[in-house]
Amino acid sequence: MGLFELLKKFSEASGVPGFEHNVANLIQDELKNYVDFMYTDQLGNLITVKGSGGKSILIAAHMDEVGLIVKHIDEKGFIRFAKLGGVADHVLLSSRVVIHTSKGPLYGVIGCKPIHLMREDERKQLVPYDKMFIDIGAKSLEEAKNFGVKVGDPISLDKNLIQLKNNLVCGKAFDDRVGCTILVEVLKRSKPKNKVYGVFTVQEEVGLRGATVSAYSINPNLGIAVDTTTSADHPEVAEHESPVKLGLGPAILVADGRRDSLGGGLISNLKLRNMLVDLAEKLRIPYQIEVMEGGTTDATAIQLTQKGIPACVISIPTRYVHSFSEVLNLDDVENLIKLLIAFVEQEKIEI
Repeated sequence: MGLFELLKKFSEASGVPGFEHNVANLIQDELKNYVDFMYTDQLGNLITVKGSGGKSILIAAHMDEVGLIVKHIDEKGFIRFAKLGGVADHVLLSSRVVIHTSKGPLYGVIGCKPIHLMREDERKQLVPYDKMFIDIGAKSLEEAKNFGVKVGDPISLDKNLIQLKNNLVCGKAFDDRVGCTILVEVLKRSKPKNKVYGVFTVQEEVGLRGATVSAYSINPNLGIAVDTTTSADHPEVAEHESPVKLGLGPAILVADGRRDSLGGGLISNLKLRNMLVDLAEKLRIPYQIEVMEGGTTDATAIQLTQKGIPACVISIPTRYVHSFSEVLNLDDVENLIKLLIAFVEQEKIEI
């Protein structure tokens, strides 16, 4: 299976926070003949192990995607929802969704009051998510329940992955199914000289929960998170706001966190970051250096485990993150796979 097909398979799977099992099953099937062993912990993290040696390396990619969850069903059979993760209201309206019920997938569409019935002041405002609802075609609360809908059912967006020009692709859940794709390929292609824990984490989008638990139990010598980062190389964003660009290589992180202070995030371990940079330059793999305001990754949880773990992040530049129509360059993906393979195949790692 090629890189495009694998990313498509993972991207189109459903797995909002707390409901990642479908994605985990796909990854297990891909890796069953390529790792020494794998297991699932009590929180749902899928942990794989490959190789042996003096150092233990944890590479994390999270399986969950931002999405929704059923909050209420009204008497007419319309569904209200809550958010799982950071979803902007404006990307939701008119989207097709899949409600994952005990009776199977149930399709619907997110609606709101039509523009013809809005007051003039309402037309000028963004519709907030609590004014939206999901229409599944039910005529009543009883019929909706008969279809299988219950409060607490997870909801994902119904989006297919498509090919754009210049080796760009567009789809949902690249954050972080592209990381899962990369980690799967690294585990398949590499012959590690040290012990590699490939950890596919859960519930990253709601507080780095899977990484917190798995890093504590493994307690590796070092950790790397593979994720996406914002690439705003498009209109309406100044270059200094988001200088990372598609097609110029993966982004090696210096620091991330809150926009006002970079608090709550990660300052990458200097030795580990320099090792990755030196390796990329030695192999002539293009890369970018990043300071990212406005978010963080599993590496933040890994770094603060037990007595502290040297950690870094390498990300794939991605346009329109958390929009359900994200865009990335497959060249960046392949270059990050090459860099991580070279990293885990090193004899000596001095941190």
